[in-house]
Amino acid sequence: MKTERPPARMRLPEGFSHLRADLGQILKDHRTGVKGVVEPISQDALAMSVGITRVALSRIENGHTWPQGSTLDRIMEELELDWPQVAIAGDSGRPALLFDGSLQATKIYQLCRRLRLEREALGWSLAELSRRSGVSAAQLSRIERAQGGRSGVFTWHPDDLGEVPEDRRVVFGNPMLADLAAGRFDYGPDEES
Repeated sequence: MKTERPPARMRLPEGFSHLRADLGQILKDHRTGVKGVVEPISQDALAMSVGITRVALSRIENGHTWPQGSTLDRIMEELELDWPQVAIAGDSGRPALLFDGSLQATKIYQLCRRLRLEREALGWSLAELSRRSGVSAAQLSRIERAQGGRSGVFTWHPDDLGEVPEDRRVVFGNPMLADLAAGRFDYGPDEES
């Protein structure tokens, strides 16, 4: 007999309070092609591409366990899902994760937030931005939640290299992400980066 569990709470993007209680069924429906935009894929194939066992995926789909954040990121990337499909909108009541509370970390957080807002304004999924930028959707998801750590996608603005680190501007080294976060995106709908 399946026991009722409270919705999972994990570090989610700003604007989402918790994972949907029917997350497992949502994932299963998208994996099997009942819903979604990807071709149906077997549990074995999805589990292998995500890096978990088929049993672990089955337990997630049947609602017996919640996926870890990194596992959910990879599943969402494979099934081309976005946060509104798997999480409930609302305030989590927790402050956004800033790496260490420093001014530089706050700048990184603001840069990540701008990236997400610009992506959403274009109506792009993480999978679409991944395809265009060459950065995995899982990494993009972590970046947008300011959980990318000291990710290699960040760099100093070239004009600020003579400044002390606290005064340097943080930018994306990836040209597509840099243009998008700066509001300079001018690629056409069918053009590649």
